[in-house]
Amino acid sequence: MDSSDALQLRIRAATEKDVLLGMFFDSSMENLQRLLGPTEAETVRREVFGSRNIVSFFRYPVADLLKLVDLGVKRNKTSARSYDDSIAEFGRAAVNYFFDSQAGKMMSFLSGDEPHRLMASSPAAYKAVSAFGERAYERVGPRSGKLICHGEFLGPAWTQGVVEQALLKAAKVHARVRVEVKNPSGSDFIVHVEW
Repeated sequence: MDSSDALQLRIRAATEKDVLLGMFFDSSMENLQRLLGPTEAETVRREVFGSRNIVSFFRYPVADLLKLVDLGVKRNKTSARSYDDSIAEFGRAAVNYFFDSQAGKMMSFLSGDEPHRLMASSPAAYKAVSAFGERAYERVGPRSGKLICHGEFLGPAWTQGVVEQALLKAAKVHARVRVEVKNPSGSDFIVHVEW
């Protein structure tokens, strides 16, 4: 579904205008610290960002985040997880971080525990935190739907982690997710979800 090669294609395709909030960098650094320990996580951060600091509500190039995540996954020698699963974990971490923020608490409150409402609000939520990609949600059945993504630089594995964790954390349902990738870079895909 996702690979380092596909992620490298997304890095090359992203421009300086393809940005997202620093909170994604914060959640990724927290995840890296869990995976690698604080010292190695800081080494990875410095390789990508040098001495630059990240502020949660400023916007930064998504390519930098992808470089950080890819390097972190490759440096993790203790995990038996696949590349896909490791990238999905960064998506899960982003959801946890977001839902602990004021904006996330408000979104959770507004969507309640109804999975369709939560999924239907996700395109607007993505639009609020990123300047790339197009997303649309379609209800397929009473307990299923699909999230259609175009130009989604975070990619299919990250988005799978987001969907699974958001539905678990906000709607309290365990989702079955299948991703249908539509291009070599993994920036166009459909997330099929059932609960």
